[in-house]
Amino acid sequence: RSNEYKSYLRMAAISEFEQDYSVLSADITAKIGRIPSLFGKEKHDLVGEVERLLEEAQDLIDQIEVEAHSASGDHRRQISTSVANYKRDYETHVKNLRKAKLSYTDEHEARNELLGAGGSEHKNTMMSNTERLERSSRRLDDGYRMALETEEIGQNILNNLAQDREKINNARGRLNNVDSQLTQSSRLLNSMYRRVIQNKVLMFVIGVIIVGIIILALYGMLK
Repeated sequence: RSNEYKSYLRMAAISEFEQDYSVLSADITAKIGRIPSLFGKEKHDLVGEVERLLEEAQDLIDQIEVEAHSASGDHRRQISTSVANYKRDYETHVKNLRKAKLSYTDEHEARNELLGAGGSEHKNTMMSNTERLERSSRRLDDGYRMALETEEIGQNILNNLAQDREKINNARGRLNNVDSQLTQSSRLLNSMYRRVIQNKVLMFVIGVIIVGIIILALYGMLK
């Protein structure tokens, strides 16, 4: 009963952690969606807030994973699957935050301030330089996005390979169990066969003895 009560408390704690993570994940998604439309201090503060929320999300995942190690059987496998999903969700948040930081709002604001503060004789030159910087920045951003997408594809491939490896290991374990059962069955059949042979030999010996006794009895009677 004590073990059952501890297991109940553990599952209740895990359920609470999972609910907290779901709420936190939704909050992170909403805040990341607001970042591209902001600039300046407001954007910087929101990015910092999202980073703090991501730290809390990582702590929750770690706590769930620790509790999973204490679970047993089907519960452990179920919780481990959920932890893997939470980790992928967390990585998606991190990548989305990186992409949100690449918005052009701060760059446009800086360009407008420069154009408004400069003299009229420098406006054309400043605009030309700013546009060149913007084009270069966009090319760098495109390259960075491509790198993130490539990283995401690579991560998905690694996850698929890990899942395939787990399936292969499980299949190998089942084959080992079947082989062990077949070996035990073979030993049992061999033992049964030996007993049958022994019984036949014993019956044959007993029959020979009985026939001998009958022959001796008849011989005594005739004599």
